[in-house]
Amino acid sequence: MIPDGKVISIHYTLSLKDGEIIESNVDEEPLEYTMGSGELIPGLEEVLAGMKEGEEQTGILPPEKAYGLSLSEAMLEIPKDHLPAEALEVGARIHGEGPGGAEIDGRIVKLKTKCAVVDFNHPLAGKTIAYSIKLCGVR
Repeated sequence: MIPDGKVISIHYTLSLKDGEIIESNVDEEPLEYTMGSGELIPGLEEVLAGMKEGEEQTGILPPEKAYGLSLSEAMLEIPKDHLPAEALEVGARIHGEGPGGAEIDGRIVKLKTKCAVVDFNHPLAGKTIAYSIKLCGVR
């Protein structure tokens, strides 16, 4: 078991069920990550915690262990006059400031007469994620 605070280096590939690759660093330098820092999706950190240096694994992560479920409360109606003109089309991305000043990203999913419905869920929320990972080093 790799304890929190250890720095690990990994090569990984994340993909959707249909095989579409979301992210990969296989042909690049390994990613360095501090165990327990919460910067990786939860399921991947759980898998890594039980691995040994040099080991490779593949598997599937349900949405709850990946980017989370798609939450209805993250779908907000925003008056059109509060949005930039270029954002007034379905699929447009917007950036803003959320509670506590954190930067948040949203996507316009529906336009109504006076407002736009904006989805602030992570774009991969609700998706099952396949992973392939190699633990290159632990220090």
